[in-house]
Amino acid sequence: MRKFTKFPKIWQDCLAEIRADGCTYRVALYLLNKACWGRQVTLSTAAMRKRGVSRNGKRSALQQLRRAGLIAVAERPRKSPIVTVRFMD
Repeated sequence: MRKFTKFPKIWQDCLAEIRADGCTYRVALYLLNKACWGRQVTLSTAAMRKRGVSRNGKRSALQQLRRAGLIAVAERPRKSPIVTVRFMD
């Protein structure tokens, strides 16, 4: 089990620039942690709920991260979105 998550400088700069809120940082950390195994991450509401992020908070965070260019999101009707994480190095 990994004890640390790499948080790339470009992510820090982009999140500061867009003035991201706490939910966005929680989602960002989750995505970066999971993306070390593969750049695509299925982002379930249940996993976010365990981290204190509501369904609406997840949706808002994904919009902010997408607008910042840090992720791409493949929406799926009635299923969790698949997020492709960019700029990990």
